[in-house]
Amino acid sequence: MEQRSTLDTLIPLARQARYLGRYRQIVQVLTKQGFGYLLSQLGLYRLLALPYRTIRNDQSSALSAAARLRLAMVELGPTFIKMGQVLSTRPDLLSAEFIGELSKLQSTVPPFPTEQAVAVIEQELGRPPAAIYEHFDVEPIAAASIGQVYRAYLPGGRKVAVKVQRPEIANVITTDLAIISDLAALAQQSNLFGPQYDLVELAREFSTSMRDELDYQREAMNTDQMQRNFRTNPLVRIPEVFWGYSSSRVLTIEWIDGIKINDLAALDAAGIDRRALARHSLEIVIEQIYIHGFFHGDPHPGNIFALPQDRIGAIDFGQVGAIDRTTRRQIVLLMLALVNNNPDGTVRALVGLNVLDRHAVTDALRRDVVRFMQRYVGRPLQELSVSAISTDLIDLLHRHKLRLPSPVALLLKSLITMEGTAKLLYPDMDLFAVARPMLQRVAGELLGPQQLANDALLYGQELGDVLIGLPRQMDRLLYQAGQGDLLIRTHEEELRRVASALSAAASKLALAIVLLGLLVALGLLSIAYTVGAWHGLAPLVLAAVGGVAIFVVGFLLLVTLIRGNGR
Repeated sequence: MEQRSTLDTLIPLARQARYLGRYRQIVQVLTKQGFGYLLSQLGLYRLLALPYRTIRNDQSSALSAAARLRLAMVELGPTFIKMGQVLSTRPDLLSAEFIGELSKLQSTVPPFPTEQAVAVIEQELGRPPAAIYEHFDVEPIAAASIGQVYRAYLPGGRKVAVKVQRPEIANVITTDLAIISDLAALAQQSNLFGPQYDLVELAREFSTSMRDELDYQREAMNTDQMQRNFRTNPLVRIPEVFWGYSSSRVLTIEWIDGIKINDLAALDAAGIDRRALARHSLEIVIEQIYIHGFFHGDPHPGNIFALPQDRIGAIDFGQVGAIDRTTRRQIVLLMLALVNNNPDGTVRALVGLNVLDRHAVTDALRRDVVRFMQRYVGRPLQELSVSAISTDLIDLLHRHKLRLPSPVALLLKSLITMEGTAKLLYPDMDLFAVARPMLQRVAGELLGPQQLANDALLYGQELGDVLIGLPRQMDRLLYQAGQGDLLIRTHEEELRRVASALSAAASKLALAIVLLGLLVALGLLSIAYTVGAWHGLAPLVLAAVGGVAIFVVGFLLLVTLIRGNGR
């Protein structure tokens, strides 16, 4: 009944002409790739009034489910390709097979006509490119699912890259995000993928990320923020944003001439020291994470360039991650606990990172944490890798049905990507040796006496605010309770279970107390009669009444127990 009511609330949305066609297209593609049984469980065939013969799956393909999911996302277009790319960063949610397949997804698509790009620039900036730029190349140099990039020159000869959003792509993505949110709600309601996955929250996070990528002004702000963070670091070059030539759909940034960091032949031909480049690339990502708490969310080799003097250039900050000081501290505490072979400290750090619920830490989990640590304790740093440690950590999370918070998952992906790039440049590169000096510095800042004193003062202020507001809150609660307006919200199913358990327990307890009282009273009467302290008919009458009472109460207790067990 609950699932049907949820479906009924979606019917008006599905009947809208602008969504119905896309819904049907999604169903057809997923069914063709063999996922019709999932759609049937969600009730989409009834919702969209589709004949059940469309549930027939294409069984002729010998491809794995992971490969077929990748093909379906490619066919469904930019939003689903992006979703697959995001899911490929979540090994805590998907198996290694699915992660491997979804990692192959690329956003590269055929370019759209330059005439349309010119129209977008004129609409956004008020003038055609010829009136804005000193020169504007009509051939795009790169095309992706959301936009494409042109080379241009500003008045005065400054070389720039102009990123132009695809026409109508915002409407396409908005429609797809609405449908994805509906499907997530249906899957959550039907418990299709298990209770450990908060699909609605995952869909919300993905929608937020996609809307941020659609807004080029946000990407421009991210680029400016990254440039400010590294303004004193001579090893890093972040492009300048030209705000007068940018908008929400057009982004003009400084052109960076460099060599893609994974083009080993070109690096060697240019005489670049690959070992120094590898070290610098790791130092930069560690600084982003531990010093600034603001990091590149997609540092793949296409976005990272080698520049003269072993410098690093980075572009494309549409996807970034941010972690607060508390999260950074917990990451440092986690690494210190691992280094010091401290299982309890490791568990506390995982609780602090919201990977674990402190009330759900079991003995089995502690044992697995100890085994996890024993694999790495005492091993030389050069034999360790973020990728191997992450794989074992993800296995532990899968075993205990845990998941990483999105910022931590994105952080892990960035570390793994940069470690892979560094080892491609210099296979003997030791990430932990590079990270150790910076981690010692960060640990001193985040865990030092001054910071702990500042944190204690902050927590004291928060506690003071709570205590100051407590009398007013209590007065309001008591008033609402007195007026009968106090509302306590909880999950209905859980409330019924708890109420039933409490009611049964209270009944049993009450009957047990009454029975115990009668037994004690009869015992006292028996003792008094035996020692001669009480004679006559009265004790016999009381004994008879007590016996009947014991029989009645015992019968009621038996009935209660039987009914409780039946339920």
